[in-house]
Amino acid sequence: MNLNELYKKAVNIQSLNDIEILLEKYLKHFNIFSFAFTYYSGHVKSGRKLRYDFVSSPLKSWHVYYLEQAYADVDRTLEKSHLTTLPLYWDVEEQLKQAKNTREKRIRNESIEFGIHKGLSIPVHGPNHDFVSLTLHQRRNENCLHDYELYQFEWLNAAQIVYHQIKKILDQQFPQIISYKLTSREEQCLILTAKSWRVEQIAQELKISPRTVNFHIQNANKKLGTNNKYLAIYKYY
Repeated sequence: MNLNELYKKAVNIQSLNDIEILLEKYLKHFNIFSFAFTYYSGHVKSGRKLRYDFVSSPLKSWHVYYLEQAYADVDRTLEKSHLTTLPLYWDVEEQLKQAKNTREKRIRNESIEFGIHKGLSIPVHGPNHDFVSLTLHQRRNENCLHDYELYQFEWLNAAQIVYHQIKKILDQQFPQIISYKLTSREEQCLILTAKSWRVEQIAQELKISPRTVNFHIQNANKKLGTNNKYLAIYKYY
């Protein structure tokens, strides 16, 4: 199955089970049998939330354990993948050598015990700070990733196709309710800013310092996932 065939079939799929079967068939074409598709929703700085995941049978026991131990919060490889738009190749032995703390060493040692050898993390970034990682694993005595450079960008496109279809299905079945949970002060500062009030005017009205006004606006930016007050106002409203 090539990329064009994957796309033509994916766009007509209406169930998560069918898209999972399609992804599995596509990757088997490359002799890849161990993989995880994890879909995190929400801005990374406000805490990742796992919205959906699909894991192949050989990897299920490790994946369940990984989630139970909350390793996503300290996995530096996942963090690096989140900060790029390109596939990230890794070797568990090298990860172990570069581990910065006891918990990170534990992750790598335990992944080795589960039989994981090398991998390729393929990132997909979507709207509202969605983040997907399609992680392809090469287990001991396998060589499915030995020529990954030839296919990594095709796999990147495949991950994007699958993500967009899964998001479409999830949004239809389980609409997301976005709650930004701004404090009353953060809301006040944004509302007055939207009325074209200057920082000094807002400070005087709320009886706080201009520095505190900026502090509340910066916090609102972080919660809304924006990088300036005008985008924050737009997203808030």
